[in-house]
Amino acid sequence: MTTINAHKLQRMIKQTRPHISDDDTLPPINGIRFEYDGVHIHALATDRYTFAVARAKVREETDTWTTTISQEDLGWFIAWLETHEGDTILNLAAEDNGLAVTDDRGTLVVPAKDHAFPKWQNLFRDTLQEASTSGDMVSVDTEMLARWKHADTHLRTWQTTPEKPLLLVGQDFIGLQMPARYSGDDKDRAAVLSDWSGSLGKGGKPAEITVPPAPGAVAEMAETMLQRTLLSTAEMFGAEMNTETGRAAFNAWVHSGIYAWSAYRLLQALKKADPDLAETTVRDLNEQLESGELGEWAWDEARAAGHDPKGWQDEYNARLKKRAEEKAAEPAA
Repeated sequence: MTTINAHKLQRMIKQTRPHISDDDTLPPINGIRFEYDGVHIHALATDRYTFAVARAKVREETDTWTTTISQEDLGWFIAWLETHEGDTILNLAAEDNGLAVTDDRGTLVVPAKDHAFPKWQNLFRDTLQEASTSGDMVSVDTEMLARWKHADTHLRTWQTTPEKPLLLVGQDFIGLQMPARYSGDDKDRAAVLSDWSGSLGKGGKPAEITVPPAPGAVAEMAETMLQRTLLSTAEMFGAEMNTETGRAAFNAWVHSGIYAWSAYRLLQALKKADPDLAETTVRDLNEQLESGELGEWAWDEARAAGHDPKGWQDEYNARLKKRAEEKAAEPAA
C-alpha cells in the first residue's frame, strides 16, 4: 500500500489530464497511467503529440505497481478527491479490479487496468541526453501553452533541433511537445538528468526517499494564532481611552489581533494548498522565532525586496521626537 496526501494526488492528475488521448479505442492512452517505483508515484498521459509525466514522493517504500484509470472514470474520481482537505492521507493499492484508495472513512475502488503503456523512460532519457549537448533552457508563461497550464506556474524548456520534441520541466513534472522553438541561455540540464535518473532507470536504483515532515507544527501554530486573536480582541476593550498610554495600548491590541488573524488565515490557506510545505515553513519559522534575530532578518528581507528599512526607522524616530516635543510644550496640569 502506497501513502500520499490528497493535495499531491490532485496536483498530479491536474498536471497530466490535459494530455490524455480522446480516442477511446486506445485504452492505454485514453486515461492516466500511474506507476509506483518504490519511491515516487508517477502520473503519465499522452496523445502522441504531447507527453506529460508528474511525480510525487511517498512517505515510505513499498512494492511497485502500475495501473491506468480511464478518462471516463477520472471525472467522478476527481470530484471525490476534491472533497478531501489537502493534508488528508490516502493509501493507494493496485488490485485486480482497480485502484483502491483508502481514507479515514473507508475504501473507494476506481476501475482501472494495467494496460501496456509506451516506454516513456527511454524517450525522456534520450531527449535529456541529447539536450545536454545543445540548446538553451528558457522559462515560459504557461498561459501561452494552454495544455500545460496546470503543470506549473512556469516551465523550463529547451529543444535540440527544430524537428525534435520540446522538453518541458517543472517541479516534479516533465513533458514533451512537437514541435516548438525556444530562446534562452540557461544550459544547466545535467542536474535535471541526475534528478530523474532514478525514475528513468539510469543507475538501477531510485532516488533516496525523503520523508515529509511529520504533521503537528501547523496545528500548534494555528491554535496559538486563534488564541492570540481572541485574547487581543478581548483586551483592547479594557484599555483606558482617555489617556495616551491607554490609547497606545488599545492600538497595540488591535494590531496584535489583526496580524494574528491574518497569520491564521494565510496558514490555513497554505496548509490546504500544500500541507508538506506548510509544515516545513512553520518549523523553519519556529527556529527563527527562537533565535531572537527577527530584526536582522526583517532588515535584510526589506532591503532584498527593494525597500528602505533605514528610511522607515528614521521616519519612526522623527515621529517619536515630534511627539515628545509636543508633550513637553503642553502646559503643566
